[in-house]
Amino acid sequence: MKLYIKVSNDKYELPIAVEDSPTKLAQKLGLERSSVATMCSKQINGYHRVEAEPDMWPDADGGLWYYDDNGRVAYV
Repeated sequence: MKLYIKVSNDKYELPIAVEDSPTKLAQKLGLERSSVATMCSKQINGYHRVEAEPDMWPDADGGLWYYDDNGRVAYV
């Protein structure tokens, strides 16, 4: 599953928004779809396109979580 992510432009790269398509991310951020798609593919200005494991899910705060080997929730 591909995820499209906008992170902060500092050394921490905190997640601002996570969506499963560039269209949804563009709508959430108020930008053009083509601009978001280009920035994600080139990974510039805090935009990223990542291949997420099938057992990872976005949370309400824009991060990703999964179950670790012990069955506990872990965040990426």
